[in-house]
Amino acid sequence: MKKLVFLTLLLLPACSLNLYKENLSLGIRAARLRLWKEALYRFQRAAELRETAQAYNNMAVAYEALGDFERAEECYKKALALDPKNRLIKANYAIFLELKRKVKGREKKRRKGK
Repeated sequence: MKKLVFLTLLLLPACSLNLYKENLSLGIRAARLRLWKEALYRFQRAAELRETAQAYNNMAVAYEALGDFERAEECYKKALALDPKNRLIKANYAIFLELKRKVKGREKKRRKGK
């Protein structure tokens, strides 16, 4: 019995890594099909298994596509905290900030027009 428990404990990290990669992969496929809620779900599952910059960056992109800019920004910041030198995350975050600025500008113009 002790051997079985020991072997299970040895295999858990490998299982966790496989599940992480599988969820990340499924999320990427869903995002390519613009199934953003499914993509977000998969990226969240991946982040629960392993807190990586890639998982948080992908969650940020999904939140952004769903129009939840507040959560997107939180995820971008978490991704950058995990990997501050990552050029892709920096670029995505810069594009996001520009989009957010434009959206706020449009909302401001609409309010003035009313």
